[in-house]
Amino acid sequence: MLHTTIILLVIALLSLVAKDLVLVYASLLLLGLSLLKAVPVMDAIQKPIFHVGLFCLMVFLLIPIAKGKYDFISLGKEMVSWKATIAILAGFIISYVGGKGLSILPDQPVVFIGVTLGTLLAVLLTNGLPAGLIIAAGCIALLSRIFNF
Repeated sequence: MLHTTIILLVIALLSLVAKDLVLVYASLLLLGLSLLKAVPVMDAIQKPIFHVGLFCLMVFLLIPIAKGKYDFISLGKEMVSWKATIAILAGFIISYVGGKGLSILPDQPVVFIGVTLGTLLAVLLTNGLPAGLIIAAGCIALLSRIFNF
């Protein structure tokens, strides 16, 4: 229990320094649930909360379309460009890699802690965006298959 508390507090503090408030709040929420020994609650919310997060991300990304920023004809014309082709390919590859990352994160906490710290450092030192945890874990999953580590 003490180890869990310390790890979650360190993540919350590092996230606060990096100004990643989403991770601060998530860490503190889970710290509270952990201190209350609410393991059944954490088990119950783990899978649905992932889907809620994806839903919120999709809403964010679709808002410009809903606001009428793009019309069907101009969007159709752009979808036959090289940039669109590369974007589709990148989306495919990243989704594939992310799927691999999602499969190893629950079983390998060292990977989660590592990519979280790397992400926080990037946010802190380069004004990066904390959006690549699952993709980074996917890269590790694929590299570990290639190099057997």
